[in-house]
Amino acid sequence: MFQYADYIYEIYKTGSFTAAARNLFISQPALSATVKKVEQTLNVQLFDRQTSPLSLTAEGEAYIRAIEEMYRTRRNLENHLADIAAVRMGSVSVSGATFTSSFVLPKIITRFASTYPHIHVDVTESNSKELEALLIAEKTDLLLDYQFDDSTIVKLPLLQEQVLLCVPSEYSVNDQLRNLALTAEDIRTDRYLHAPTVSPEIFADNPFVLLKNGNDMRVRADVLCQEHGFSPRAVMLLDQLLTSYNVAHSGMGITFVTDTLVKAVPITDRLCFYKVGSAAAKRTLYIAHKKNRYLNRAVKSFIDTAKDVYTKKEPL
Repeated sequence: MFQYADYIYEIYKTGSFTAAARNLFISQPALSATVKKVEQTLNVQLFDRQTSPLSLTAEGEAYIRAIEEMYRTRRNLENHLADIAAVRMGSVSVSGATFTSSFVLPKIITRFASTYPHIHVDVTESNSKELEALLIAEKTDLLLDYQFDDSTIVKLPLLQEQVLLCVPSEYSVNDQLRNLALTAEDIRTDRYLHAPTVSPEIFADNPFVLLKNGNDMRVRADVLCQEHGFSPRAVMLLDQLLTSYNVAHSGMGITFVTDTLVKAVPITDRLCFYKVGSAAAKRTLYIAHKKNRYLNRAVKSFIDTAKDVYTKKEPL
């Protein structure tokens, strides 16, 4: 039944007998005859040949799902056999947003490479929605992020972060809060952990720089402001946390950042930081993988390395 599965799957991927034949290095008539033979054996029609690109019939969709399940089973078996043979070569694919890929992943990869020098680590950067889709499609092994669909993904806590208000130092509001303002050095040395909190409402009359809707930090910023009875006046909406920090550093507005970021970037005296008292001001960075997916030894070792690096709270 699946003797010619690779041929049929290539047609499905390309949506064309011509393109599939070219990729498979066979003639189009030979490919068409092969598909016809499979359809006659199964007594079904797999493709609607009246559409362009080709589309699947209901029977064809069922056949493709079966092929994909067969591919997953074969891949899992290959990984399992590789583990049994204790093969120390291979690759791990990891994904994350730009900040995570720039400031969190490098420490993990450096430690991992020193222990497993022959295993290649491939890193993908994108937004959370696209990265989660890659994880579900099994196009990446692991994802570092904050929010997941728990029904399809297994998430393992990696790093606890504190959300901080980041205020340009020239703003006059800082004059009212001299005893509560934190410096970058306070964050670096963890003196901020026991600092008192402030209400974001104090900053309500100032401009804010926020991330766009859908971003975890934007969700938290909205909650923090709503909890304290105001809506921030956003003068700019951005995609990345690091960009919002740099814009605040230029003096354009107040933003929300994390202690992880402040510890990772150069120390500056152009910003003041404040702790906020709310459950939404604590967030967890997770390392995640797809549920029910076989994890080979290399992927498991990468997870163990990540947990080891950040459980010990090594400096960023």
